Amino acid sequence: MPQSITIAINGRWLLAGKLEGTGWYSHSIIKLLVEFHPEVNWHILYDRTPKPPHIYPGVKCHVLRPAARHPWLWGFWNEWLVPKKLMKIKASVYWSPDGLLPSRKSLKGNKIKLITTIHDLNFIHRPNDIPVKVGDYYRKVCQRSAKESDRILAVSETTKNDIISTYSKKKKDIDVTYNAPQKDFTSLSEKQKKAAQKKFANGNPYFCFLGAFTRRKNLKTLVEAFNKWSLLNPKSKHKLVIAGRSLHDDEELNNALKNGKKRILLPGFISRDHLNDFFGGATAFVFPSHFEGFGIPIIEAMASNCLVLSSNSSCMPEIANDAAHYSRPENIEDWISALNFAIQNEEDVKLLKKKGLERAKYFKWEHSADQVWASFEKILSNER
Repeated sequence: MPQSITIAINGRWLLAGKLEGTGWYSHSIIKLLVEFHPEVNWHILYDRTPKPPHIYPGVKCHVLRPAARHPWLWGFWNEWLVPKKLMKIKASVYWSPDGLLPSRKSLKGNKIKLITTIHDLNFIHRPNDIPVKVGDYYRKVCQRSAKESDRILAVSETTKNDIISTYSKKKKDIDVTYNAPQKDFTSLSEKQKKAAQKKFANGNPYFCFLGAFTRRKNLKTLVEAFNKWSLLNPKSKHKLVIAGRSLHDDEELNNALKNGKKRILLPGFISRDHLNDFFGGATAFVFPSHFEGFGIPIIEAMASNCLVLSSNSSCMPEIANDAAHYSRPENIEDWISALNFAIQNEEDVKLLKKKGLERAKYFKWEHSADQVWASFEKILSNER
């Protein structure tokens, strides 16, 4: 690594108070990189004015407008604003944590090293789950970014293997940088659990879900299973608390939610400061997703000593390992059995929760930040 180096990072996902998967990944690694490597001339490219905690000590901030919040503007931002800024600051490396890089053509022969993180390829395998224009943009630009990048990061071995098979990339050109829970997730006392139940479920026991309301999350199946489970267990006081925001309209999910009436609660977005209570107070975290790159809530729930009921598809078995109870994504009877398991199998639940606490310790942001740095070193020393 040269003694004086300029590294620029795409900070478009760093939205204070609104972080989700890519945003948490970006923030958690960036704050460690700038702490571990103050010798680097760091630059972050935002599309909105940054706010704490996404203003990092010693890092130069650049706001490139207009804000890139639509496929048309994504193209303008990535192909015009970003290359122009990279060339102006004479960046040696540009890292985009969202799979989307400027084209080599837009860099006009400038030999900036390009590295990107691809979280998953859901837009290829489940194209009907997202709006057409969004999917078209991601399919086109992610493929080109994978082809033109000097190195690729993936957030799981599952995603790495998918990139290799889908984009015909070589295994040696891809590094895995896992997600991780934040350090302050911990088990709750019984008093704290009661407080969490009061906060999130009006004093009742509850199952919980956290994530964006997209079709690949398979919320419709979860809601239908819970509705049927509730009919089979009319005396149960359990609620289903679904936290997150709807990204795309889903009429089938909306109808299922209406059928759940007062037993399903929708608190909306839950801030980072309340997630430990949200998971720790629940009987179980239920994650029926069809397709993920990593699934951060799985590990956050485990770190909160919460039982995880997960689908057995995509990367979930890789991430949760033997510390979760698995079900087939679309099988409603499986999920009904899983909800019963969470309530009726006390000893098995204790064992899975114990395994979950240990599994969560395996994933550390420090390790991922070190791997990102090692990837920077590889491309700068031409170790392809």
